[in-house]
Amino acid sequence: MLVLILFFMYVFPIFFISVPSIRTTPIIATILLVVGIVFWSIQSYLISKFITNPKKMARNHQRVRDTGKLTQAEILDSQNIGSQDGYPLKNLLIIFTNLAGSQIKANIQLVDSKEYEKRFEAGKTVELKLNQTGSDPAFTFGEGEYITKSRPWAWVWLFFNIIYMIVLFLVTYYFQNDGYGWRFLNPFTSWLWAPLSGIFILKSILPSTVEQDIISQYHENSSSNSRKDFGELLLRGKSTEGKILSYAQTGVYINEQPQLRFKISFMDDSGNTLTKEIKIVVSLTEMHQVKLGLVEVLYLPSNTDIFMIKFLEEFKI
Repeated sequence: MLVLILFFMYVFPIFFISVPSIRTTPIIATILLVVGIVFWSIQSYLISKFITNPKKMARNHQRVRDTGKLTQAEILDSQNIGSQDGYPLKNLLIIFTNLAGSQIKANIQLVDSKEYEKRFEAGKTVELKLNQTGSDPAFTFGEGEYITKSRPWAWVWLFFNIIYMIVLFLVTYYFQNDGYGWRFLNPFTSWLWAPLSGIFILKSILPSTVEQDIISQYHENSSSNSRKDFGELLLRGKSTEGKILSYAQTGVYINEQPQLRFKISFMDDSGNTLTKEIKIVVSLTEMHQVKLGLVEVLYLPSNTDIFMIKFLEEFKI
C-alpha cells in the first residue's frame, strides 16, 4: 500500500515531463505557479503532521493528567489485540461517570508493561482524569505515561517532498520552457495535479494513522465524525435507551455495501421524545439481520443532533 502511494505521489508525475505542454499567457502561468506552490506547501504541511501530531497528543494527554478531574472507571472487558516493544497491547472496555453524571462506556488502548500484576482484568478499576477545559482528549489515564516514538522517516519524507517539488519544477522547466519561461504551466501539468492528488491521499490516510488516539468509541455508529463532538459526547453526553422506528435503503452504495437510513426515537433528560435519523453502511451479508428493535443512545443535551447509537446484542447488525 505504501509503495503504491509513493508511486502515485512521486513516480507517476515524472512520466509526464516529456509530454508536449500547452502554452498559456504569462498572467495565467504565474497564477498557476503560485497555486502550485500553495498545493505543494499544503502537501508538505500534511506530511509534517506525522511528526507533530503524536507530540501534540502527548502534550494534550499530559495537560489533562495535570488538570483533569479524577474519577474511577470499571473495566468491563479486557482483550489483547497485539504487542508493542515486547509488551501486550490491550483494549479495555470501561465505564465511568462523566462530567454530566451519566454512566458512559468507551474503549481505550494501553501497553501493559506489568502484565504479571493483572491490573487490567475485567472487574477491576483504573483511575481516569476527565478533561475540564476541552474535549480532545476527553480523558486520559491517571497513572502511567503517554509515550510517543520518534519518526525519523517522517523528517526524511518531509525534506524529500520539498526537494522533489523544486527539482520537478526545474526539470520540467528545462524540458518544456522552449524559451517561453514558465508559460508551459497549464491546468493539466503535473506541477498542479501531483500535489493535489497527494493532498487527497494524505487526507485519506491521516485519520487512521497519526490522528488516531488511544480512545475509541463503544457505540458503533455516530451522527458526527468530528473528534470534538466525540469528546463532548464522552464528557457531557447522556446515555439512554431508544428504539428503531423504521429503516430504508438510501440508494447509495459505499464499497459495494448498501447505505441504510434509520429513524430512531429516544427520550431526553427533560422527558421529551426525540426522533432522529442516522445513515449507516451495512454489509450485504448482514442485511438479513436488520430489524426493528432497541438501541443504546448516547446524546449531547446541548445539541441532540449529535449522538451515537449501539444496537443491542439481539438486534446487532
